Amino acid sequence: MGGGFPAAFGGGPDSGTEPGHPMVVDYVQVLRSSGDGTTPPPTGDRDAYSPVQAESYDSQSGVVTESTTDTGGGQDIGALANGDWALYKGVDFGSTAAKQFYARVASGAAGGVSGLVEVRLDSRGNAPVGSFTVANTGGRRSWRTVPANIGAVTGTHDVYLTFTSGQPADFVNVNWFDFGH
Repeated sequence: MGGGFPAAFGGGPDSGTEPGHPMVVDYVQVLRSSGDGTTPPPTGDRDAYSPVQAESYDSQSGVVTESTTDTGGGQDIGALANGDWALYKGVDFGSTAAKQFYARVASGAAGGVSGLVEVRLDSRGNAPVGSFTVANTGGRRSWRTVPANIGAVTGTHDVYLTFTSGQPADFVNVNWFDFGH
């Protein structure tokens, strides 16, 4: 499949389209617009107590998506290093406070390289509500579910995962995360 699609959805293939070639899709992302582009989309679309796939971020910096070797397949976010972050909008914690954070992580960090996975609410500049340290888990494909205590959280929030390390090297991959009571 190829070529231009003039007039967005009303157009069609042009001379750049060559029939008979397979289309290979590496990744599909579904985004929803609120209409006029100035109103934020509705919140509360993500359940804090069900796994949030790390590659389903709404915005990011320094994040690479890659095929995962973890149970269930799919993708993970990897090559995460100091200063990288991912945003997940509209995470609904409900009215019973979440006090735990769980993340499925893998690290092949070299000896002496480690870092923090931090959970921040509503702004990257806010203090973390919780964090945990990650060092080498046995390799970039050796997955572990790591728990962390967090401050009590209720309501609907934008969740930022931020990655902090004293070293410039990549130190962690994340497949999914969720929260618990």
